[in-house]
Amino acid sequence: MEIRKNIIWLASYPKSGNTWFRGFITALKNGGKVHINELGTAGIFSNKFTMEDILDVDADDISRSDVDHYKRLALTHQSSISEDKIFIKIHDLYSLSKYDNKPIVPFESTYAAIYFVRNPLDVAISLANHNGQTIDYVIEKVMGDPLASISRNIKYLQNQFPQWIGTWENHVTSWKQIETFPVYFVRYEDMKQSPQKTFSDILQKIGYIASELEISRALEAAKFENLKQQEQECGFKEKPLSSKMFFHKGEMGQWREQLTKSQVDKIKQLNEPMMREFGYWED
Repeated sequence: MEIRKNIIWLASYPKSGNTWFRGFITALKNGGKVHINELGTAGIFSNKFTMEDILDVDADDISRSDVDHYKRLALTHQSSISEDKIFIKIHDLYSLSKYDNKPIVPFESTYAAIYFVRNPLDVAISLANHNGQTIDYVIEKVMGDPLASISRNIKYLQNQFPQWIGTWENHVTSWKQIETFPVYFVRYEDMKQSPQKTFSDILQKIGYIASELEISRALEAAKFENLKQQEQECGFKEKPLSSKMFFHKGEMGQWREQLTKSQVDKIKQLNEPMMREFGYWED
């Protein structure tokens, strides 16, 4: 079977705008309509059911040393049989598999990646709420731990494989160093401040054709307030049990009121190079 480059990765450190963009793409495909429990994208890279459905295997019966190979195999097949581009969410730090020394994602079937980057000072607050943890814990044990991962345990969670995310700095850097396919970086803050221009620019980069009116309608449907209201009314199947609400505030600059000086200094100490590069550094 001919390998087709149809995968577009929606990459990000957790709580950086990934789900918002998935809502937008769904609304764009559906003529301005979106429901958070029926997002029109191809799920998340860590979803074990994707591999099980495509390869007809039981993920829990596969040894950890073979999982990376099987995930690449399944996604390559998914890409090759698709007539259109498919959007796949991924929170994993981009790395080489420790088992076969190959990239964790199948670059042969990758068209491009969109990387959503958000000020780590705000990420710390949103991630603490998302995980049901204190901000200090998130800064020290998650964003400050090079080995930090999601779904980390001996046996997999019900539907996801472990995802190595590392520190915010490491995560951003890992996706910036990719040379095998284009990676387009977009700041969460620009998505908030100039949505029409920012989302239009993203679509142009990946060759997705849509009119200004279609983009405007999709943005209106996928507004944070609308998605939050849907969660309040219907719940959100992607919300972890540890979180009261998946769509919490979605604000930018909230760190100014909610973080202490020592917390700010710690985050800056861990992430200075990329914070400077993306305009998040303040003396």
